[in-house]
Formats: sequence, C-alpha cells, structure tokens
Amino acid sequence: MKKLLLLLFCAAAAANAQGPSGDGSTELGIMTGGGPSIAGGLGDRGCWLLAARWGRQITRDRGQGWMRGHVQYAVEVIPAYFQFQSSTVYGGGVTPFLLRYRLSGGRKISPFVEFGAGLLATTSDVPEGTSSFNFTPQGGIGIQTVPGGRASWTLGVRYHHTSNAGIARHNPGINAIMVYTGISWFR
Repeated sequence: MKKLLLLLFCAAAAANAQGPSGDGSTELGIMTGGGPSIAGGLGDRGCWLLAARWGRQITRDRGQGWMRGHVQYAVEVIPAYFQFQSSTVYGGGVTPFLLRYRLSGGRKISPFVEFGAGLLATTSDVPEGTSSFNFTPQGGIGIQTVPGGRASWTLGVRYHHTSNAGIARHNPGINAIMVYTGISWFR
C-alpha cells in the first residue's frame, strides 16, 4: 500500500498539469465546511473545518460526451478544525492523498467525484476517551464552476470518517456528512 501511494504521489508530481479547461495549470484555493454526525458511528456530534488546497491534474481530458474528464491529485492543509462533542475540541490536519475525477466536457459547471485520506491531530480525544490522533478517510461529490478568467467556485458534499484505526484501545469512530464550499484560482 505504501508503494502504491508513493507511486501515485510521484506520478502527480511529474505529470503535466491540466486546469479546469485542460490548459495546463495548478489549483490553489481555500475551502470551509462542516456537518453533523450520521449513523454508523457515534451520534450527536458535528464538525467544521477551514482548509487550504493545492491541486494538479495528473491526466489530460479523456473520454467522450458527458463522461469526458480528468483526474486531479490534491493536498489539503487544515489549520482550523473544530469537533463539537461533549466539549468543543480544536485541531488541525492534512489530507495528503485526495483524488478527484472532474467531468469537463466543455461545461461551465462541472460535476466531480472525489476520495482521499488524511490525518487529524486535536487538543483532546476525538471522540472522548479514544485518541487525539485520528485518520480521516473520505469521499464525496460536488460541482465546480469556471466563471471565466481563472477563478472557480466549488460546492461539495463529503462522507467524512474520523477514526484512530485501532491505535487506541477504544475506536468507535465518527461518521459525518460534510457540506463545503470554496474558491480556487488556477495558474
């Protein structure tokens, strides 16, 4: 698994960049979002985060018709994370592995699907009695607009799982649906 992640990272770094219109660019942006916990983990919780995003296309547009699109590799740095549980817990993290397949097909509004995994460190255990270090596998869908120029708005929904993956004795996990928005610039 480590070799696969290293291979994907090296491919992303070496790939020719493709922007929202396939013109060879890199994405820099900010995003914010949050949401409530859902079934499958501990309930009665919520989260909110603020993140900076860097992304780069790792494929050129492929396919035909409405399935035409490309893959983007991205990294998100999370300097502000809030977990609302019996007390509010603060933290930060990074999502070093995030892949997005963006349908491009000449649209000004492009749907996408994404999945990734990250790391989260907090000031107290999340959830309570577990660990202040967690892993965050995630996946979602969204839309990205390209309103002319190089700026782009994003609106998305992610399934976001927070778990210590068994590094602590107790590992109930938190599942959340996170709605987020962001703005990016392409160069």
